[in-house]
Amino acid sequence: MNPPEHVVYEHPLNERMRLFLRLEFVLRNLHDSLGGDQVWHHRATVTHLLDLADLLTRSDLRAEVIRELDRLAGILTAMQSAPEVDRGRLQSVLDEIDAEVDRLHRLPLPFAQRLMESDMIGQLRKRHNLALGNCDFDQPAYRWWLARPSAARQRDLDDWSGPFVSLGTATGLILGLIRQAATAASEAAQRGFYQRSLDSAQAHQLLRIVLPLGSEYYPEVSAGRHRFSIRFVRYADAGKPQPADDDVAFRLACCSL
Repeated sequence: MNPPEHVVYEHPLNERMRLFLRLEFVLRNLHDSLGGDQVWHHRATVTHLLDLADLLTRSDLRAEVIRELDRLAGILTAMQSAPEVDRGRLQSVLDEIDAEVDRLHRLPLPFAQRLMESDMIGQLRKRHNLALGNCDFDQPAYRWWLARPSAARQRDLDDWSGPFVSLGTATGLILGLIRQAATAASEAAQRGFYQRSLDSAQAHQLLRIVLPLGSEYYPEVSAGRHRFSIRFVRYADAGKPQPADDDVAFRLACCSL
């Protein structure tokens, strides 16, 4: 596989998109840690599951994903009569959305019950977001669990993480469709600053900012309902990052579907 030539920075433009990006990030990390059988792999997996449990307490993840799939299906269905549309490809996407919705509806409820009802997970959650939170001396049950054979720990992790597999597939479909809804265009930030108004009559989901790999800058985004601004700054090993003092070329996609 060839190394990437660009770095893509994404910024959500509504709360639902913020939730989906966060969910994608945690599930990607969960997938990576589930592939190992060492204690440190399983510690990392538990940490990611605690993040998912926190998300579950703030939002009905399953219902949010289903609602977004239904919204996208309605928009895509309305496009079927457009003359320039590839109807075969569009129908394939609609079938994929229907399959994901059916799969999510078949998930047992309450969602992720095994994870949320685990006493050990519950104890770990109480200290998850505290500084120096989950140390072995605070959580003897966790220390006991980590001392079990790797295969036994893996069975628990598979049970706890299983419901999120379908959720991750559906979230990936949603984000993939939204990311493909706009093509990145070349832009320039004058002295490192760029601003654009948003059409309030249109539902905007996501900003994608593309910079060449090795660029000395990264973007800081501020966005509201009517406009967004991007300020490019230099990474600093120490001290406060400095704003760009020259023009910065980049590519931008404002995704709306």
